[in-house]
Order: sequence, then C-alpha cells, then structure tokens
Amino acid sequence: MAKRIFIIGGGRFGVHLASRLAELGCEVVVGDINPERVKDLADDGYHALEMDATDEDALRESGALDADVVVVGIGDSMQASILTSLLLKQLGAKRVVARAQDTKHAQVLERLGVEEVLLPAREVAFHLAERLHEDARGARHSLVGDYVLADVRLGPALAGQTLASAQLPHRFGVTAVLLKRPGQDRIVVEEARAGLQLAEGCELLVVGKRDEVGRFERECGEVEKK
Repeated sequence: MAKRIFIIGGGRFGVHLASRLAELGCEVVVGDINPERVKDLADDGYHALEMDATDEDALRESGALDADVVVVGIGDSMQASILTSLLLKQLGAKRVVARAQDTKHAQVLERLGVEEVLLPAREVAFHLAERLHEDARGARHSLVGDYVLADVRLGPALAGQTLASAQLPHRFGVTAVLLKRPGQDRIVVEEARAGLQLAEGCELLVVGKRDEVGRFERECGEVEKK
C-alpha cells in the first residue's frame, strides 16, 4: 500500500518534494492557502487542496490527520508554520515533519514535539561542504535529476538589493542557500534570509534546474574581463 504524505505549503520546496514522492510511488496531497497556487498545482497534475492550515476545522476536514506523514513546508510565515505544527500535534497527526527558516524556528518546532525538523539551507550546505572550494567560481554540482547547486559570483545587476527584493525564485527559478562575502581577513558565510544584502563580488550559492541556474548566472553573474 502506498505511503500517504500530506504536504502543507505549495511553494518550491513543497512542489519539489511532492514531485519526488510521486515518482517514488507515494500518495501525495498538497494543501495551500493561496487559491491561485492551488489552481496551478492542480493544472500541473497534483492533488491540491485550498486550505488554511492554521484553522483546526480545516485541518480536520483536509484529511491530513489520516496521512502517514504530514510535512509542514510553509516557508513565508514562521507564525503559520508554528501554529500549524502545534495543531497537528494536538490533533494527533501520526508523524509531523516541518521545515524551519532558521535555528530559532527549529528550536520552537522541536519543543512542540515535531518528529523531524528540516533546515534545508544548512543541510544542503553541510552535505556538499567537502565538495566546494572557497575560491571556486562558477562551480556546479549535480543533485537529483536536472537540479544543480552552483556558486555564482555576483555582478552589478543585483547590487544593493536584498534577497527578498531580488525575487530569485520568481524571476529565475533558483533558490539561494548561502552567501559568501569577503571580510577583512576571512570569508564571511551567511545563511540565506529575506533581508540579506547582495553586493557585487559576493558569491551566492543557489540551487535550481541546470538551465535556470545558467540563465541566472548569465544575467546576474560577474562578467569575465578579457
């Protein structure tokens, strides 16, 4: 019998997860509060459900409590993520896995009794740390399928913008993981967050499909001097 997975949050994280789980033969449902996103998911062939996961009645009616695993993949609201996780635990969900935005968020989720807490940026970085070199420029590392992790030295196109205002997932289809900026005597590594300031010459570690990463590199990367 196929494992039943209920994913709350239909952003890029949720979609990538749903796609891979479906390939593995799991029965997957994706719930999201945004009706346009739900429509897009349904049009792409996903079993999608419009719901407010912070509402107890909505959670009960969604069928999430009957799933083998509920994944809280909400990435744009820490408050919604925490409240949803709390309700799931109180309502008796079999197993809850939640995505955290940062370490403080992760600590709160762990105290709520969430069985598994994910810090995607940290986990990707740790997984590939030994394969990356501080001075590498344009290095790419294959992940699953057509997805790659790339180290892109930024040109002037994004200088002065924050990660949020740059809208990389919307404009290019890539997700930032880490930023490396030169300090006085060392390289400073910062985890990707909405208010992170981008500057020319910094190196941004991004993940996405090979062609999307290539377009991002062409449009926003440093131009090689001849």
